[in-house]
Amino acid sequence: MKKYKLDMTRDVDFDGESYMFNLLRGWRFYNDAVHVRGFDTLAEIRAAAKTDVIPCACRECAPAAEPLFAAV
Repeated sequence: MKKYKLDMTRDVDFDGESYMFNLLRGWRFYNDAVHVRGFDTLAEIRAAAKTDVIPCACRECAPAAEPLFAAV
């Protein structure tokens, strides 16, 4: 299985109190169908990137997977 490559400058936003981990298109957290999650520490983000992130094929990640219009 592919592993997510964490890039702290691209994937993590800090709002002064907590961190937001924003996954790239094509990835999600394994126990939620979400692509963004909040964390208190950078160590938690690094651990989550290793264990909690899996490939995603939802509508937002793979719009070509489902046709937009049915053939008439």
